[in-house]
Amino acid sequence: MRNIMDFDPLAGIQRFYDAENQFVSAAPSERDISVMLAELDPDVVVDVPESLPHGGVWRGHEGFTRLFDAVTEHWQEFEVVYNGAKWHQIDDRRILTEGRLHGVLRADGLLVDMPVASIFTFTGRGLSRLDHFYKDTAAIVAPRLARANERCH
Repeated sequence: MRNIMDFDPLAGIQRFYDAENQFVSAAPSERDISVMLAELDPDVVVDVPESLPHGGVWRGHEGFTRLFDAVTEHWQEFEVVYNGAKWHQIDDRRILTEGRLHGVLRADGLLVDMPVASIFTFTGRGLSRLDHFYKDTAAIVAPRLARANERCH
């Protein structure tokens, strides 16, 4: 178990983002989710807006693994670019980060580039909760709805 007082949350977040970006960009046969799981509390909860293709509340290591199955299913490219200068310690357990999501949806090739803020909550066992707030998920949903409406008319 990690001692939260000795743990560097920013370094843990950076390792997490680096592992996430490497996982998503790797060939399916070369993906290793264990690096991300090593940063997570076994009872982790990840909350992703429902308006995203991989949205939902994902629980535990098994749920987290399913989340990244959904990410790689729906996104041709998916990278969260984290700026180390844009993080804010909320209290002794929570960090707010600011970054950008760069991605391309598989279904329609839609290029996505939007700000994202995340709140990372830590326990002595690692990241226990990740709440992601994307700036404009309507930019992802609207083109898909417009195409669906065109097909109906």
